[in-house]
Formats: sequence, structure tokens, C-alpha cells
Amino acid sequence: MKEITRRTFLKTAAGVGVSAAAAGVLGGFAAASQEPDAITGATVNPEETDVSGLPDFLKAPDPIPDSAIRSSIDADVVVVGCGLSGLMAARSAAEAGASVVVLEKSNSYNYRSGQYGICNSSIQMARGMGFDGSAAVGDLMKEMGYRPDQRLWNYWRDHSGEAFDWLLEPAGENVDVIDMYAKTYDSSRITICTVHWPKPEAYDPAVEFSPTYPAATLTFIPDQGSILELNYQRCLSLGVDFRFATWAKQLIRPDNQGRVEGVIGQDGEGYIRVNARKGVIMAAGDYASNEAMVRYFCGGRTYPTMFTSRDANGNVTNIGEGQCMGAWVGAKIEDGPHAPMTHTLGGALGVDPYLLLNSDGRRFCNEDVAGQQISSQLYRQKGAYGWSIFDDDYPDQVEQMPCSHGSVNHILPAEDVPNLAGAVMTIGRSAITSREAVSRSCYTANTIQELAAKLYSDPAAQLNMIKAVERYNALVHMGTDIDYNKSAKRLFPIEKAPFYATRISAGSMLVCLGGLSVDPDSMNVVDEDMNPIQGLYAVGNNMGGRILQDYPVTIAGASHGTCLTFGYLVGKKCALS
Repeated sequence: MKEITRRTFLKTAAGVGVSAAAAGVLGGFAAASQEPDAITGATVNPEETDVSGLPDFLKAPDPIPDSAIRSSIDADVVVVGCGLSGLMAARSAAEAGASVVVLEKSNSYNYRSGQYGICNSSIQMARGMGFDGSAAVGDLMKEMGYRPDQRLWNYWRDHSGEAFDWLLEPAGENVDVIDMYAKTYDSSRITICTVHWPKPEAYDPAVEFSPTYPAATLTFIPDQGSILELNYQRCLSLGVDFRFATWAKQLIRPDNQGRVEGVIGQDGEGYIRVNARKGVIMAAGDYASNEAMVRYFCGGRTYPTMFTSRDANGNVTNIGEGQCMGAWVGAKIEDGPHAPMTHTLGGALGVDPYLLLNSDGRRFCNEDVAGQQISSQLYRQKGAYGWSIFDDDYPDQVEQMPCSHGSVNHILPAEDVPNLAGAVMTIGRSAITSREAVSRSCYTANTIQELAAKLYSDPAAQLNMIKAVERYNALVHMGTDIDYNKSAKRLFPIEKAPFYATRISAGSMLVCLGGLSVDPDSMNVVDEDMNPIQGLYAVGNNMGGRILQDYPVTIAGASHGTCLTFGYLVGKKCALS
């Protein structure tokens, strides 16, 4: 018997039950109806898989017949999804002269926060924030186990600055740049904060165990809503046809051969066919709320999620239909392990690498790593949390801490700590805090024994903590961490009362990163044999090759930076194909 692989199964399934009337349309998330629906996901177990071993979400559903389609429209480019990457792709394609239709199941475009990892934009270069992009890419690749496609990251290195400048074009001169110490901003203008800049003078990524590049990160204050609204208005002026409250259901690829010809969508009145003369750009987002997909692609476990975007029916939008619709017509979902974005922002002193103890009072890792890696360790501890322990000399120590995603580097008087009214951005600005804020957020005690009693009800755990602090202090005085190899420059004794403890929990999952593999030259999505599928593109969290294994906090805002850069590129590529 011929072995059934994922590729042969998908190709076989594609040809089953496809009528002439269906014109080769494959897949869909529900049978044809007049009401939009959502994926609920599938439980991966032997009863719900066939001989191929594939879970339900990878099996192509019945095609939607032509008789169920109420209308048809034509466009050069169809964009599925209108988050950051979809909006950028739509604008870029329209500026290249294409007619563009955008299908989005929410009532508007979507976005969150506003942090961008960018290499050498005009703003950065004007402020002395240039950095070694090649070194940054090398560190990104190492942090992700060298699993992504470095050609894509090299493109980010060379073109993300140009893309960011392009993003700002609709704002004209109405842009302000503030640094991390700013206390006010003009809410009528587009405001960008340089977060961890100026960086601590002693910080050098070249000598760090877990290097980061603070000059790479630019953050919109209070979030990116204002700049995206300007880009949305630019799209409208270019004639982009936004179809909100419209669900993409199936890609059109006759017999799973040749080019992708369009999309079947569904709105409140029924199904529509959108024909794409140039191509379809998948920008439908991630799949963190599809438990079956997370288990299947991320090693069999799930994570608590934190997601706010909803479709027009009130359902979460990050359920993986872009990845699945691509797979149903023969596209390759990139090899795993995929990357849950679970970076913790730590406790009262962020993720600064003080002594970290688990729920049994024991030390368990090198604390001198960034928030994503700390999360990876915390998820492997009972209760998925730890206690960060430090003494009263911490204000003199934070300047020596890493300049990373969620670190604290400055202790200022409370009245001098920046607090921009209405600004929701906290990542990066947490680099500054006050003694008062730390005291409010910590357990404190005058002896280690007293602090242990506050943290642990179990006497054995209390004793473990006391011994762990004693051992840690001995390593500090030796000048070397022979247990976990923490950098000697961040070995600070825990000897001066009062003593502090702040709880650090593993981060919630913001998105789960894993998409459709793409050809770095054409930017077409590829099939299981790595051959480009003409007319099919992917950007944002539908695009593979960017982020794998773990989300890299080497550059804060790396996901937004690549969503922007490749949305800008792929929109033009598709329009000019």
C-alpha cells in the first residue's frame, strides 16, 4: 500500500467530491448558509483522524456550490483580513495601480498596541539610533533555533526602515518623537516614543547572553490607531473596496492545480465570489484561539490567551482560517515547532535578573534572559510562576540590568516617573519606575526567614528558600555562578534589609505564530514540494518563515515590524505580477 503523507492526503482530498458547478472551489469552514459562522477547532485524537493522521482542521470540507453564490465581483487583488499587514498590503497594491477588495470579518480594521521593531528608519538615523542590522538578524536567528528563513529577515534588515517611513507618509509633518523620559504628548499629533532609548551607557549586546537591540524599537503613543486610520483613509481615497462583516470561506483553485483565482466570502446575505485577476493575499491572522491547532503545531500543549479582537458576531478572530484555507488548496503550513508569543513583563522590576525561585523555593534557571525565555522556564514550573528576590540596594543595581523587553533600568522619584495620560503602551516605558511603586508591588520583610514565611505556607519550601538565598550569596561572593552561569556583572548579594519579593508569572499567549511557507523571491505561498503557487500570497501572521520555536524579544516589536515590511512588499508584488 502506498504510504499516505500529509501532501498526498491533501491532494487526494482536494479531488474528492468536487463538482463541475463548484468550479474547483475547495474547502470552507461550514456548509453554505445565510449566517456567518466561526471555527471552533477540533480535538486531536485517534477517533477524529483518519489513516493520514491529520486532525479535522486540515481536512478540506465540502465545496460551496455555485448555486449557493448570490453574486460575483472582480478585482486585481483580494486581501483576506484587515489587521496591520492586510491594511498595508491593500494600500501598497492600490498605490501600484491595482483594484483591491478587502474581506474582513470584523466591523472595522483591527490592531493592538503600537510597538515596531525597525532597522534604520529616518527617525532612527536622525537620532543616532542606527545599529548593526546583520548582528541583530544573527541574534534573532539564534534565539529561534535557526529555524526561520534568514532571507526574509535580511529583507527586513534592508527595507523595514523604508517601510516605516512609508507608513508615516499620510501623516505628513504631523509627527512628534519623544524619548522614554517624556511626561506629556500632543494627542492631536502622531506621537512616537523611542522607549528604551537613550539606553544605559554600559549596555552592549555583543557581550550579552540574551542580547537585545533597544535602538530598533519605535512605539506609537497611545497606540497605533491614529496612524492606521490615516492609512485607512489613504486606501479609501485610492478606491480600495473594504467588505467588513464578511467572512472568507474558501480559496478558488481548480483541481488544486495552477493559480489561485479568488475567494468565496460570506456576509449577512449569503455567499459572494471575489475573482482576483492578480492574486489573493492571505492576511487573516494567527490561530491562538484554536486550541486544536495550538496543540498540533506547538508540541501538544496550550497556553492561556489574551486576545481582544472580535468579528461582527462577537467571536474571537484568531482561529487560523487563513492557514487552513491555504492548506486545503495544497499550500504548505510551515514546519514546526510554531511559536507562541508568551513573553512575560515580569513583576515590580520587570524581568530584571534577580534571584528567581519557584513555588517550592528552589532556583531553577539562569535569570539573565529576556521575557520570552523566562516565560518558557516558568511554564515548566508548578503553577507557572516564580518569586524574584532582591534587597534594598536595587536602585543602584538596575542601571546594570539588561536593556530588554520588560526590563527596568531607572529608579526615579515618583513625581519624575513618566505617566502619559491616555497612553496604553507600557512595554518599554516600564524601564522607569520609582521606589514607591516597587514597595507597593512587593512583599517586604526585614529578614529572609520572615520573607520566606510570607511567600510559602509549606515549611519545607520556606527552608528551601532560605538555603537558596544562602547559596546564591555564596556564588555572588565567589564572583561566578557555577550553578546556572549568570553573568557575574548581575550577581548582586541579597544581604541588605528590607528584602523584597515580587511574583513573576509566565506570560499569556498574545498570538501563536506559524503560517504558510513562502518563496522569498516571488513571495508566493508554496506547496508541499516548495513550488510557488501562483496567485497566492501571505503576510502578517499568515506568513511563514518569520518566527518559529519562540517569539524573539531580541527586538521588541519584531512581529509588527515584519507585518508592516512584508505587507508593503507583497501588496506591490501582487499588484505588479
